[in-house]
Amino acid sequence: MNPQGRNPEPVPPATQLAIMPFLAGVYGWLTLPGEVSRLRVTMHRAMTREGGGYLQQVSGYLPLSDDAKLRREVGRLFPVSEGLIGHVYKDRHIWRTKHSSSDDELRKNLIASGERDPDGVAKSYLAIPFLGDEEKVVLILYADCWERNFFADDSRVNAVASMCRGLCGMYDSLQKFPFPNLRNFPLPHGEPVAEEPTVYKYVHESLAIEPPGFESLSSFNYEASVA
Repeated sequence: MNPQGRNPEPVPPATQLAIMPFLAGVYGWLTLPGEVSRLRVTMHRAMTREGGGYLQQVSGYLPLSDDAKLRREVGRLFPVSEGLIGHVYKDRHIWRTKHSSSDDELRKNLIASGERDPDGVAKSYLAIPFLGDEEKVVLILYADCWERNFFADDSRVNAVASMCRGLCGMYDSLQKFPFPNLRNFPLPHGEPVAEEPTVYKYVHESLAIEPPGFESLSSFNYEASVA
């Protein structure tokens, strides 16, 4: 993808507000034991632009920072091969950073996985797909932090996955009993735009935990509508 392709595309405010309270809850729960070094949480959705399928960042990273940075984050488009979210888009399973016995082991695996400076990237990653019709990816929750093995805790990932299932159930219910001025306008499925995968292949692992899924949503695009 050319650099211009990463420029933000508009995300309806209603779509952002439909996601941000949930992300705030996930962030708050993850920090329940105490401060987590440089933890951040966001959500991406599958969307189409000019017939091409991309992953789009729906919200700024929580906790929200300055307004200028937020404007750069919301709406960014990524090829469906981008990092861990791209791997999850293809695989349709929950992925995380696997357990490392030491900082040295993690650093060696990061070096073996890519060209980026291992001292300049997060140490723990988590990506959870939300599946829709025909198991197509609708949303992907993404989180990372600078604490080794933070997402290697099965109970922690299970809890976040359970929260995601609760979100799916709520929006499935809203399809049956919608608010008068809020609608989910379906997005078409485009031809996936992929580049060379950038995931850290020696660092992450798939989990046998069932990913969350929608019964009635094939895309996530809430907008205010006339009653």
